[in-house]
Amino acid sequence: MSLDHVGLVGSSITEMRQAWMDAGFFVTAPEELMAFDPTTGERVSLGQHSCHVILERGYIELTAVTTVTPRHHLYPWIRRDVSLGIIALGTDDIDAEHVRLIEAGVPVGPIATATRPIHYGARRGDALFRWFAINAASTPEALVCFVRNERPELVYQPEVQQHPNGARTLDSLIICSHDPAATAARYATYTGAAAIESGPGLIQCALGPGVVWVGTPAALRKHFDHDVVLGPDEPPRSVGWGVSPGDRLFWVSATSSAARVAAR
Repeated sequence: MSLDHVGLVGSSITEMRQAWMDAGFFVTAPEELMAFDPTTGERVSLGQHSCHVILERGYIELTAVTTVTPRHHLYPWIRRDVSLGIIALGTDDIDAEHVRLIEAGVPVGPIATATRPIHYGARRGDALFRWFAINAASTPEALVCFVRNERPELVYQPEVQQHPNGARTLDSLIICSHDPAATAARYATYTGAAAIESGPGLIQCALGPGVVWVGTPAALRKHFDHDVVLGPDEPPRSVGWGVSPGDRLFWVSATSSAARVAAR
């Protein structure tokens, strides 16, 4: 199990892309996301456009939903401002993970297939992914899904992995919760990794590679020296992630449309 990618969800793909280029990342050109209709086998639009920051391990997806309706799979996590609305855990055996989670009592949807055209680098074609998501009611922090990248050689190409700021790998995910033990227990089930207490109100679930941090606002402030606001009645919220080298953290607040960079 690995941290395959995280996704920022907003309304303007142009503004999001420019913000990340300004932060020193190479960002791919936007593409329309497609899916295969299970009945007809035809490619159908998912109603969103995405571009990507491709790292040597993992990537950051910037996605804008063009038609916001309750039927869209990201609808529960679309907010007024940009949000960290996608957490994708990578696996080499998507079928086995699907069965494992069902047997563990985790409410999951069916395995689906998604595709997007790759117009960068020396290798061209359609990237292909098999994936499934956990029921939205169980994961208020973000869409939590499991994915198998069927054609990684198309996604990970050296031409788009050269970032002026030196970023190389996606290393961590940060979730804020008033009940970190309960939230971390969910992720221990999702990932099959033990939830280990790292301090008062702060728990981590190690991946291979990567780590999921879950903490209260006070614990995150103490450990990462960054203020995270979570109302007393708010459910858990995904608030940031880390890339290396340099141990840089990117925070997405509930009231800001831009990610802030902070030192660990």
